Amino acid sequence: MLEWLERSTKIESPGVLKAGNSNKSLAHWQGRKTEIAQIQQWLTDENTFLIGIEGIGGTGKSMLATKIYDEIADFPKRFWADVSNGGGFSDLARQVLSEFGFPVPEQEAQLVEALVECLCSGQFLLIIDNLESLLQPDRQWGSLFYGDFFQAWVEHGDNSKVIVTTRERPELKGFEWLTLKGLQVDEGVALLTALGIRGDLTQFVELVDGHPLLLRLVADLLNEEYSQDPDLSRLADLGLGNLQQLLTDSQVVGIHHRKNVGMVLVLDASFNRLNELQKALLLNISVYRGAVDSAAAVAMLPGSSAAEIEEELRNLVKRSLLVDKLNGKRRFDFQPVILEYVRYQAGDQSEAHQKAIDYYRSIAKQPPWKTKDDVKEYLEIFDHFYQLQDYNSAFVSISICDDFLTLRGYYADQVELYGQLVSKWGEIGARENWNYQAALTSLGNAYNSLGQYQRAIEFLQESLEIKREIGDRDGEGVSLGNLGNAYNFLGQYQRAIDFYQQSLEIKREIGDRNGEGTSLGSLGNAYNFLGQYQRAIEFLQESLEIKREIGDRNGEAKSLNNLGNAYNLLRQYQRAIEFLQESLEIKREIGDRDGEGVSLGNLGNAYNFLGQYQRAIDFYQQSLEIKREIGNRNGEGNSLISLGNAYDSLGEYQQAIEFYQQSLEIKREIGDRNGEGNSLIGLGNAYNLLRQYQRAIEFYQQSLEISREIGDRNGEGISLIGLGNAYNYLGQYQRAIDFYQQSLEIKREIGDRNGEGNSLSNLGNAYNSLGQYQRAIEFLQQSLEIFREIGDRNGEGKSLNNLGDAYNLLGQYQRAIEFLQQSLEIKREIGDRNGEGNSLISLGNAYHQCGRIQEGFVASYQAQQIFQELELPLEAMPYPQWLKSLIKLAQRGRLQLILCFIFGLIAFPFALVWLILLLLWRLIRAQFIK
Repeated sequence: MLEWLERSTKIESPGVLKAGNSNKSLAHWQGRKTEIAQIQQWLTDENTFLIGIEGIGGTGKSMLATKIYDEIADFPKRFWADVSNGGGFSDLARQVLSEFGFPVPEQEAQLVEALVECLCSGQFLLIIDNLESLLQPDRQWGSLFYGDFFQAWVEHGDNSKVIVTTRERPELKGFEWLTLKGLQVDEGVALLTALGIRGDLTQFVELVDGHPLLLRLVADLLNEEYSQDPDLSRLADLGLGNLQQLLTDSQVVGIHHRKNVGMVLVLDASFNRLNELQKALLLNISVYRGAVDSAAAVAMLPGSSAAEIEEELRNLVKRSLLVDKLNGKRRFDFQPVILEYVRYQAGDQSEAHQKAIDYYRSIAKQPPWKTKDDVKEYLEIFDHFYQLQDYNSAFVSISICDDFLTLRGYYADQVELYGQLVSKWGEIGARENWNYQAALTSLGNAYNSLGQYQRAIEFLQESLEIKREIGDRDGEGVSLGNLGNAYNFLGQYQRAIDFYQQSLEIKREIGDRNGEGTSLGSLGNAYNFLGQYQRAIEFLQESLEIKREIGDRNGEAKSLNNLGNAYNLLRQYQRAIEFLQESLEIKREIGDRDGEGVSLGNLGNAYNFLGQYQRAIDFYQQSLEIKREIGNRNGEGNSLISLGNAYDSLGEYQQAIEFYQQSLEIKREIGDRNGEGNSLIGLGNAYNLLRQYQRAIEFYQQSLEISREIGDRNGEGISLIGLGNAYNYLGQYQRAIDFYQQSLEIKREIGDRNGEGNSLSNLGNAYNSLGQYQRAIEFLQQSLEIFREIGDRNGEGKSLNNLGDAYNLLGQYQRAIEFLQQSLEIKREIGDRNGEGNSLISLGNAYHQCGRIQEGFVASYQAQQIFQELELPLEAMPYPQWLKSLIKLAQRGRLQLILCFIFGLIAFPFALVWLILLLLWRLIRAQFIK
């Protein structure tokens, strides 16, 4: 029993962090003046950042920390974290950051840095109680991130202070340690006197070394048993007459602390004096994690009334065997030392675990769920089955709310829960267990959602091997498809296609038409990413036919949605809209709200491509509302990114930044590293357009680091293009070219023909800026060939436009006009009104350069009409910055407007004056025609 009492509690199941305030009563507080003075000195010492309070169980470490927490001055913000149930570092860091009003990253490695930066930014007090629960038997960390945090805090600490309480010191330097012992004799005597105890108090306090909890237990025992005469001499009547002899006998005490020996003796006496109901109550409720209310206690002893149980719980509080917490509702909890004693006395708690399961099932909230708190009962059920080593039932309990956890973005929780099961099943060799195989898949998919693709592949590969080993062809096909998804996320599209192809062959072999349709759809999406749109459409069309044939309305809608995306990429927007609209109707018909949101978002993309930005925003907004309504945090983040893109196109960059920032916060909160990178790219784009290039570069660099960290080659290429654009705008053309070249190599490596064409186009523009027009034309010509090869009409139009600009700069105006005219025809053909306006601007410039003034005027006028029709703000128009500045000056008043006309007449040739007059016409009407 002593060995059990002296060791730290080790938590095997997923931990629960108890955070907020300490909720510990300081009634009958005595002494500790020396200890408080020492801690106060450290708290004011500029070179002390980390304080440890060490002592055996029951010496009052938590009480001393509570005294500091409640009464110390100079810390306007403070946070208490009880990790006695094994709270992980990520939970602690997220809650502290949220409480102190700081953004919350998801990855634990980032959380260390974020928490240190947070604590350095102000004067905060962080107390971590019961730290020993996080240590291994060798005093090393169960989670390395705690050690990383403490080490980083020691190195970079500032005005904030961190205090820990623990029974064991971690193997870590940088702490100032206070070893807490028992109360001084006079303090112990004062405590016993305050509790009404009589007798030779001094001798007894000396005997137990002033151990506070032991003194409280003895006092409460005497008060309960002999309320009229609570004298220490009564201990003999309680079976503790030989206490002094035992505590002074070296053979009895041996290697144990005398206080621990006394604690066991007194707890034995206290426990033995309990009535049967009290004993049963203590033994049974010890199975719960954390504080419980009386209803949870009644569930353990169904033969007793609620009033009877409530009364006995309060009686146990009087004996210091329980602690009550009043925080809106009365709850009861154990001190760690007493909890260990009671669990030791309980022995096998299988029956109690089953009762806890039944209780949580009876109060479990039914869907719809909105917050993680709504599914907490299922998480507790998981824990109790886990403790019973009934891993199959634990798996079933978490499967109930798995879709909710996925929608809400609780991927880290899924990793923790499924990871526990996979680990245990791996130990006992349960390869043929279907639940084990399903847990491997769920774990892999959760890592996919977190952007940890390599880790996902490890588990999905193991699942595939098991399926092949046991001859499960259907399961093998599913595993191959999941592996394809992981490689798709990594941008390794050809490898993804290999897996999808294998999956397709198996599905056809076993006659699984539904699975065949799904595999075809996945192949279509992968070829879309490769820029092979016609091939993608062939696969997606086959998938659609199968889904219609078997009557799978949901699958039919997905296939239509995917086809819409493919035609979007082909810039056949009207056809894309037809497919997406049909998909939307089916989703609404079958009540698939999540799918409805996806279809609305893709319709928004189509109208965004068409330059109908306001209509696109309407669709994005509808999609966002649905995602929020159903609690799809990942989808909410994606909708916010799309809204940011639309406002970027409108030139409303600050509004775009707000949406990107909201998306970034969500992506970090749910741990979607890939999505986090996309949000950062959006922010980089917006700051680029605001001409805040250094800030844009910071965001692109962060995105690039994430892409490289998670192995996303496609995302890496996109980030490199962003960096190239920023340096291009800064006039650092050679550096821009270096980034474009790196991007080009990646796009070629992963077989992304569309991305290859974009990189070549950017290289061409950079060489244009350098004045190396022939080299620019070479790159732009290559880009044009790729876009024509893959059928990307929009890309073809942009390449033609860029070639026209290059020949214009070369002075080959007629050739420039030919390319620009072709670009204009394509933009009109695909209905890209904004692109049409851009082509007209370039064409107007070319006409002006070669002296075809009238034609240049007409082209410029037509462009202005299109921009007015689209209701584009000035910033979104493709005019030189000097001209935008001139127009802004004219908007200030009539005098400024007149000056602008004079400036145009004096400084520029006739053709340019006409352009200025055209652009200022609406301003003239606004100023003079009322």
